[in-house]
Amino acid sequence: MTNNLDNPPKWFWAVSVFALFYSITGILSFLSEYFVTDEIFNILTDEERYIYKNRPFWLLIVFGIDVFAGTAASIFLIIRRAIAFKLGLISIICTLIQMIYFYFFSDIIAVIGPSSLQMPTVIFLTSFLLLIFIRYSMIKRWLA
Repeated sequence: MTNNLDNPPKWFWAVSVFALFYSITGILSFLSEYFVTDEIFNILTDEERYIYKNRPFWLLIVFGIDVFAGTAASIFLIIRRAIAFKLGLISIICTLIQMIYFYFFSDIIAVIGPSSLQMPTVIFLTSFLLLIFIRYSMIKRWLA
């Protein structure tokens, strides 16, 4: 089997490693939400407790799919496999589902305020840029 891949520039590796660390922080965030203890729950503000109590469980599942697919995409990006794009696409669709829920179907803005949507927006934009990077890497023949 012949490998016809072009060698990527050094910045490809920097972006790929950034993507992996970015994805790992997503997993840590998911785990901290999934395994929140009563002790930690009681430390949260009333607004944060309200969001935890009123968030549907399916949204937490979507969050888990999001971060694990994104991390898998990052790993496949580092080992230069094109499946990274499909996994990244799954991840960004899950991110979009979460954003649609928070923007249109929850009262998070009324409870916490408009600043509560800044982080999800930054996450979506970062994920979208990483997906574009993966696609660019495929076009440049850096991924098999």
